[in-house]
Amino acid sequence: MKAKLVTYRTEKLNKSEKSKLSKKLYGYTDKSHHGKYVYEREGLLDKTKHIKIYKNTFIVPIENWAPIKKELKKRKANIKTWDIILLEDL
Repeated sequence: MKAKLVTYRTEKLNKSEKSKLSKKLYGYTDKSHHGKYVYEREGLLDKTKHIKIYKNTFIVPIENWAPIKKELKKRKANIKTWDIILLEDL
């Protein structure tokens, strides 16, 4: 299976942009009315198969890479990628 190993850096982003990127990629828990209502918001990686390696490093199937790449470029993250072949499916 063809996949992408992705790592990105956010040190040049301000705190707000880092938070927006993290929420968009990984999702978040949204609470309203003083915690009475709790909603799990999905991120891009929740919608696809992936392997999280480390904090800002993950593997995604090559066919699911485009929307993630678009978001990383939109937020101006420093991206490094490698094409890899997985012996087993995700």
